[in-house]
Amino acid sequence: MSALRIENLTSGYDRKKPVVKELNLAVKEGEFVGIVGPNGCGKTTLLKTIIGVIKPYSGSLAVGGRLVEQLNRRDLARKIALVPQMMEPVEGFTVEDMVLMGRLPYLERFAFESAEDYEAVEWAIEQLRIEELKGRMVDELSGGEFQRVMIARALAQEPNLLLLDEPISHLDIRYQVKICRLLRRLRAHCSLLATFHDLNLASRFCTRLVLMSRGRIVADGPPAEVVTAENIWKVYRIKVDVKKSHEKVRYVLLP
Repeated sequence: MSALRIENLTSGYDRKKPVVKELNLAVKEGEFVGIVGPNGCGKTTLLKTIIGVIKPYSGSLAVGGRLVEQLNRRDLARKIALVPQMMEPVEGFTVEDMVLMGRLPYLERFAFESAEDYEAVEWAIEQLRIEELKGRMVDELSGGEFQRVMIARALAQEPNLLLLDEPISHLDIRYQVKICRLLRRLRAHCSLLATFHDLNLASRFCTRLVLMSRGRIVADGPPAEVVTAENIWKVYRIKVDVKKSHEKVRYVLLP
């Protein structure tokens, strides 16, 4: 069963000028799919449509075999979690408090957290390897530390599908690699769909890449098949040389 299935999806902010156009995409269980493409190609709009922030104009979305339109907000939040771009730390919350927010879809109104909720939080903190940060205030963390906390909060939702919008764009190279390694490990627990600007890092850590341009998919497949000089020229209009080694691929700008 697919973790996510999208058929003929069209969405955006103006029906006369849709951003995502007749898009078809399926994410299998345990996949780490990277969505790449230039600014304005529809990457973030696609994630917002999947999570239900934007209502599609046409087409269908199914998560775990169930149509998204048939799910209420709580059920949808139990199946899909989103780590958005550039979230700011909130004063007055510890790391544990922030991760515990991921359990909100499981709480009844006015109910207190259960032992099961705290077990899920402990598990998520362990998976992101932030045990030493548990009692720290989130507004005291570095950008890379805070990003791991936000991923832990999403993981505490126990989703089937984890969406991440530019999870490494504002981090230094050390944390970019660290976050990507952690995300790759999370495939054992859920499927991942993340947007990236850095094709080289996405190629190194994702099991599959989806290259978008102007709201449509230009290429979809293993990184070595998607990151080609022809595809990069077609989408970005830059000339590159593509290097391949041991099933890994990277591009180098030509002078």
